[in-house]
This record gives sequence, structure tokens and C-alpha cells, in this order.
Amino acid sequence: MLKTNKKLLIITGSFGNGHISVTNSIVEKFNQMDLKHLEVIQHDLFLEAHPVVTSLMKKWYINSYKYFRNTYKYFYYSRPDEIDKCFYKYYGLNRLLNLLIKEKPDLILLTFPTPVVSLLTQEFKLNIPIATVITDYNMQKNWITPESRRYYVAADHTKQQLTAIGIAEDSIHVTGIPIDSKFEHTVDRTHWLQSHGLSTAKKTLLMVAGAFGVVQGFNTMLHDMNERADVQFVVVCGNNTRLFNELNQQFAAADNIVIIGYTKEMDAWMNACDLMLTKPGGITISEGLCKAIPFVFFNPAPGQEGENAVYFSRQGYARMTHTVAETTHVAIDLLTNDEELNRMKQQMKLDYLPSASENICYDLVSLMNESLINQQIQSKVSLYAKFFAR
Repeated sequence: MLKTNKKLLIITGSFGNGHISVTNSIVEKFNQMDLKHLEVIQHDLFLEAHPVVTSLMKKWYINSYKYFRNTYKYFYYSRPDEIDKCFYKYYGLNRLLNLLIKEKPDLILLTFPTPVVSLLTQEFKLNIPIATVITDYNMQKNWITPESRRYYVAADHTKQQLTAIGIAEDSIHVTGIPIDSKFEHTVDRTHWLQSHGLSTAKKTLLMVAGAFGVVQGFNTMLHDMNERADVQFVVVCGNNTRLFNELNQQFAAADNIVIIGYTKEMDAWMNACDLMLTKPGGITISEGLCKAIPFVFFNPAPGQEGENAVYFSRQGYARMTHTVAETTHVAIDLLTNDEELNRMKQQMKLDYLPSASENICYDLVSLMNESLINQQIQSKVSLYAKFFAR
């Protein structure tokens, strides 16, 4: 528990839903802990600093999955050995300084890669503890803040990448990626499938287009798989109303296909299905790892999602495909191979790290208490120095 009043500033970003989701998971856990001495404040720094430019960048980010893959690839892999080089390093600086003056936080938590924060430790020499939750399974240089007290990472693989560039091992905690606590609870699979008109005897493929509906080729894949295998399908279209309407019209007569739009019940659907076809966002695949639902990643975009796909494939949690035909073949092969599907599920259960949000929150509390102790020590040293200088 905290020994005195403390203020935690969380800096996040709304590029995709993942960073906000991680932030919400941590805030939810702090609320459950009911810490009387803690005030938690969260800010979307870049959006607040430059709303118009950030909105344009978010549109580019979403469309990069379809049209600008090479430009995003260049951004992600640009000068990987030059840790301190980033073209948006000063982006949001004025807003950040104003936040510090106004809020006077005792600790800054980053749930979004925010290179401008490194200026606080490097150029302004401010002694504010900084901690970072890396929301993917691969380290990328824009996550690095010199003098950061803590990095919370998804796996030993990520920790090894950080130590390889000189980050102190004792500052890296392998916690897993924070997800909504509801994913760690079991839903009655039989009741859920029956309540949606699906069979409990058939294998079920969960096809997820992402919150913005960016995965392509669903119509063709769904038609081909439905023709070739006696399985059933749940298709989540996200906010893509065009895809939702097209699939509903095309498969209106199919009693083994459920088409839905955006849903807040992904935990129940993951629990009820046997295999998931989606893009490898850090939060989605962490939720799937919790539910032990194996993945098929169709044509992942270069950058963090491509790296996530490679890591999950190497760990035995997923298969990565690059064409519609290959995806259809791989998905059907897994759905008709109980031995392989069960092997993948068991590996996921073995490797999943539970209670990430809880473990991170308790460690953040210890960091804030440690900061208080250091302040007290410095204050006493200053008093002693004055006394002996008399």
C-alpha cells in the first residue's frame, strides 16, 4: 500500500485499440485495489498536443495495412541501431511539459512508444521515475527511454532483446501484456454456442477483421472453407459495415455461419471457438493466449504485427499464411486435425502468464514508495550536510 499521497501519470495513444486497452486494464486494477492515496491520470499526449496532425497520422496508420505497407515498414525498421534517433522525438514536448507543471506526477507510465519522454531524463535531467509497458512481443527502439526505472514486457524473448541493447536486467519484468480481467474467466461454451444457434459438435472458426475491419479476402475465404469442410464460422466484422452487409447478404441462408459487427464479447467467442483467423495485434493475441485459442495470421503487415506473427508461429501458437488459398488450406487442416490443434492449445496454456495488470500495479506501487524513501534520504542527507557545514 502507498504510504503517502501519490500521482501516477499514464501516457497512452489511440493508434489502434491496443494501447488504450492496456491502459484501461491497469486503471481498472488500480480501482479494484482501492488505494486511498493514489490519483491516476491518463492522457493521449499526441492527440492532445496536435489533434489535426495526429488524426491524419491515425488514418495513415489504419490504411497502411491496405495501401502503404512499405512506408510503415520503413518507419518501423528505420535505423534500428540508433536508439536515440526518431523523427517524432520532439512531438508533443510542449504539451508534456505543461502536463508536468500542472499535474506534478510522482511517476510516469508509458503504454505507448513516446520518445519525447526521453528528453526529460537526457536533456532536462528531471528526476521523475518512468516505467513502460511494451504492448507487443518484439522490442522496437521507440519504446526505449534512457534511465527508465522499469520495463514490463510480454515474454522472455522481449527481455532478451532489451538486455542485448544494454538495458539492465533487473529493470525488466516479464509480466505478460495486460488484458481485460474478464478474459481470465471461463464462459460456458455449450450454452454460448447454443444461444447463438451453433452446434456444440462442430469445430468453430472465429474470423476477426479487426476493430477497423482491415483484414481483406474474408468473402472468398469464408465461401471456400464452407464448401470444403463440415465446420462452422463466426465472423466479426468490427466497424466495417460494408463487410458486415456483404457477408450477411451472401450467407443469409447458411445456418452454420454467424456474422456480427463490433462486439464487446470477444472473451466469450474466443472461449467458445477452436481456431482464430485474425491480424496479430499485441492485445488480441494476448487475449487469445489467455483463452488458449490457436491462431492463423493472414498476410500480417510488416512492423510490430509481423514480428508478433513470427514470434507466435515459432512458439507453436499460430500458423502464418500469405494468400487466400494458403489460408483456406491451413485453417481447414488445423480444424480437422485434433491432435495438432490440442498440442497448440496445451502449449499456450503452459506459456500464458496470468494477472499481468495486477503484477504491474503492485510493482508500480513499490516504485512510488521507493521514490518516497529516496526523497526522504536525500532530504536527510541535505540536512546533515548543512549541520556539519556550520
